[in-house]
Amino acid sequence: MKHRRYAAHYLRLPDSHFLRQHVVEVENGCVVRMFPLNEEIEDVEWLPGLIALETSNEDGVLIPYYYYPFDFTLMQPVVGTQRRQLP
Repeated sequence: MKHRRYAAHYLRLPDSHFLRQHVVEVENGCVVRMFPLNEEIEDVEWLPGLIALETSNEDGVLIPYYYYPFDFTLMQPVVGTQRRQLP
């Protein structure tokens, strides 16, 4: 199966650190790779908001969730923020 690539303004790691403009590659709902978005890359879906990586309780893999809209001044969700798992 081909990996899907997503990029966002910020990526939040499980330890709550933030990385600016990063790409996550996802396969079967799990992160298989992440790297900085330094240039335009083919097949990357840009998401205006935040991608949060959360550790799965079952096997410790990283699961990506997309949050939008998101307040980048306070670095927190706002009223109406939706959360969805990335496929």
